[in-house]
Amino acid sequence: MSKDERILRIGRFDIACRVSGNSSGKAVVFIHGFGSAKEYFRHAFDSPFLEGFLLVAIDLVGFGRSRGPEDFGYGMDEQARVMLSALDELEIESFHLVAHSMGGLVGMNMAAMAPGRVLSFVDLEGNLLREDCFMTGRVAGMSPEDFIGGGREDLEREFAEAGREDPVLLEYLETFSAASGDALYKSAVHTVEGSTSALVDRLSRMENACYIYGERNRGVYPAEKLLQASGVPLFYIAGAGHSMATENPEGLYRAISAFIAGLETAGS
Repeated sequence: MSKDERILRIGRFDIACRVSGNSSGKAVVFIHGFGSAKEYFRHAFDSPFLEGFLLVAIDLVGFGRSRGPEDFGYGMDEQARVMLSALDELEIESFHLVAHSMGGLVGMNMAAMAPGRVLSFVDLEGNLLREDCFMTGRVAGMSPEDFIGGGREDLEREFAEAGREDPVLLEYLETFSAASGDALYKSAVHTVEGSTSALVDRLSRMENACYIYGERNRGVYPAEKLLQASGVPLFYIAGAGHSMATENPEGLYRAISAFIAGLETAGS
């Protein structure tokens, strides 16, 4: 556990977060994706491009070290409410929001629930269409019994095998294995059900929002053309795919910093 990490006790939830940086600066809040954890954003905490900000990375309920009650449904709106409560507990009123993959759905719900608090929204290959639902689609395609009865173990063996050639997958295996079974299965189902073309329209109507792809995924996902047509600012991180925060953290955090700086310049 990092020295900057803490557990927030919020009602029936234990929410793990890492908080570091300039306590008087504007906050940047990071929300991870499916099967991941706040450690996905660990390089943000030593990035020179984010100096001067208060940095906050949070484990979603059921992932990393965050846990909730047995009756938690793992809907993206439910996760969003808990994340906002965690920020209330940290006394963070307004913040820039950066969300990855499935976390993009959580982030969009956070922005809808508290639009006055979200200064900007950076969506890192967040789910927008069902075609974006790769891993969540595989999990949601199983029955609960099949996932618990061997499907999860099959995926973990697959990650371990592929990790011999790709260390990013070994890292993913670690956080995927740490997540609760309910969190994985129910989150996957909610993600697939919630990934519709209406999300592109929602994103286009959000103030101060952008979408970022890893350069290796340029032209891969159907949502890209819809985003271009809608006018959402698009950026691409060189030398990276979906796991851009670990594959090219310097490029990612430079792009995020530049986007935020551009908004501040435009508003001055």
